[in-house]
Amino acid sequence: MNVIRHAVIATLLVASVTLGAQEQSNDLNNETVQASAPRGCPSVLPFEVDMPLLDAADQALVREALNLDATQLFPVCAFYAHSNSNRNKDWIEQYIPSDEIAPDPKDQDQVGWRLLSIEGREPKARELSRYEHRGGTLYPESTLDELVDFSALKVIEREPHRVIFQTKPLSQFLEENRAKQLDEHVVTRIVINSDTRRLEQVSTALDSEVRPNAFMKVYAFKQSLNYSFVPEVGEVILTELDMNADVKFVVVRRNFYLSARIYDFSCPEVLQPQTCPEPEPRDTD
Repeated sequence: MNVIRHAVIATLLVASVTLGAQEQSNDLNNETVQASAPRGCPSVLPFEVDMPLLDAADQALVREALNLDATQLFPVCAFYAHSNSNRNKDWIEQYIPSDEIAPDPKDQDQVGWRLLSIEGREPKARELSRYEHRGGTLYPESTLDELVDFSALKVIEREPHRVIFQTKPLSQFLEENRAKQLDEHVVTRIVINSDTRRLEQVSTALDSEVRPNAFMKVYAFKQSLNYSFVPEVGEVILTELDMNADVKFVVVRRNFYLSARIYDFSCPEVLQPQTCPEPEPRDTD
């Protein structure tokens, strides 16, 4: 999907979370989806985390909704991605699964993709060339266990059908993405449907204005990742993303925004693997 990498500390956080959610996409294949659930493979190995602020029932709910036990099986799918941002409006990309090995080593773990249109027009040659190495994994998954601090995860609200958890991004994650200055100001909330035991939303926002350095002030920042159960895929996956950041550089104040939608999934049986590769281990450090 379209990748936003603004050189802004406030948006580095969203860009990094978005990369997990955005740079992973493929596209619509016109073959008929089989009536039975498509075959899939686990993407990662089970992941052990400590959640000392939660009781056993809430820990089990989080593990199931965030697939920490790697029980969900994701098939090879195709779909469209439509996004709007400061940089591009009505940007539509098409991702197509392929079993061909890419000639460029940097693309060999990616699925195929095609840039369909920008603002309703066909992309120019330079625009196609600029993004020729982008791609995604087999489905739009956000590995939240690599981003959020489970040791700080706590329940802040219980509704009849939802539980709302709150935590913060991992300090290591912020430091790696040059956003360490936001460590004490970023709040992440995770909304889980307690009936279906499925992830619904992950939102990240600043709890106050921040001045990372003498030349910059971040007035506001919020990102929302919305998840839905997609029947064609057979699992809950990221389907919507919205981000807004209000930032001032010296005397210039700007608003950065990004909205994205992922839709028209197709997971034809012919593309599904007959055997599953060994899942990638998760970093537990």
